Amino acid sequence: MNEIFAEENIFFIEEGLTDKNTFLKIVAEKAAVKELVSSKEACLKGLLEREQQQTTGFQEGFAIPHCKNDTVYSPKLMYFKTAPIPWDSLDGNPITDSFVLLIPEKAADEHLKYLALLSRALIDDEFRSGIKASQTQNEIYRLICQKLGVK
Repeated sequence: MNEIFAEENIFFIEEGLTDKNTFLKIVAEKAAVKELVSSKEACLKGLLEREQQQTTGFQEGFAIPHCKNDTVYSPKLMYFKTAPIPWDSLDGNPITDSFVLLIPEKAADEHLKYLALLSRALIDDEFRSGIKASQTQNEIYRLICQKLGVK
């Protein structure tokens, strides 16, 4: 996952969000500001379309929303720690920790590779606990880098 993740792409959102669509709008705005996408509207559309296919909310407050769209310049990972967000997650609980994948439309193989890598990481109880307990960008960055092989 080298080059896909940077400490500057870790965000803390303190205000309570009423639903996942509001959260995904914030994700698209941050992606546009960071120049990870050419269009925040297209990014939001990609995130929402993916959610309509099947929830990206897993269990214990984790989600992996993703956008596979031509608006994305190159594969990127963003991380968001939030107040609980109502989400139709697999366990029915709200989401507090989101790993957001942004993948160009033509990079289908990379999309599946990164999604599988994140899914395997979230099976690890120690990793999930570490992420939940982390309070700073640097702590989160170090945990993700160590688990996912980012340098």
